[in-house]
Amino acid sequence: ALAQRFRLNSLITGIVAVIAVSLVVYFRYGQLRVAAPMVVTALSEVVVLLGFSAAVGYPLDLSVIAGFIAVIGTGVDDLIIIADEVMSEGDVNSRRVFDSRFRKAFWVIGAAAATTIIAMSPLAVLSLGDLQGFAIVTILGVVVGVTITRPAYGDILRRLTTGE
Repeated sequence: ALAQRFRLNSLITGIVAVIAVSLVVYFRYGQLRVAAPMVVTALSEVVVLLGFSAAVGYPLDLSVIAGFIAVIGTGVDDLIIIADEVMSEGDVNSRRVFDSRFRKAFWVIGAAAATTIIAMSPLAVLSLGDLQGFAIVTILGVVVGVTITRPAYGDILRRLTTGE
């Protein structure tokens, strides 16, 4: 009974968080064509992490869910950095302009990812109970984000801004 309520409350909290983030991103950019891929990309990161957790049989306890929340937060933050860097200096009229701006944003994201991984590594390695699950999910989320979802969002944004 308590576990069922916990699952339901976690699901409701996740849905509310997705709606809140979606609204903030939409109002920030005022363009559904920029905001929608950002939200879908962030959600796909969660799906990948949930799939990994299920595949290895990792239990979804409170610390792991907190890790998911941290991953969503850093993920959306990174996507906003990409969109801001690409779109802030005016129109993107060529792939070369896009690539230059995206590369600059990706350096910032890479440095932030490295910092997060370094900061979480002691928590993941040391047996500190619940903090270990939080750290492992956060590290995995950052790695998935930097290697898969950030470049994917970059491709989507490139196609939307350059028409290629």
